[in-house]
Amino acid sequence: MLQPTEVDIQIEVAVVKNRLDHIDESIHGIRDQIEEVEQRVMRLERTTYMLLGGLIFLQTLPMIQDYLSL
Repeated sequence: MLQPTEVDIQIEVAVVKNRLDHIDESIHGIRDQIEEVEQRVMRLERTTYMLLGGLIFLQTLPMIQDYLSL
């Protein structure tokens, strides 16, 4: 069986480091995408609660008008 030379080992190490760098870049990209989605979800939640509050107000508006006309 052939033993790997020092140069072969250095090449393999360089290849593995290159792959790890690509994986690390991918992980950072995915984290950025997750943060963007989290921000969008928070904006949607805020908008939903505002719309829900407006709907509740509109549903109670006739009752409020009756109360104020007394």
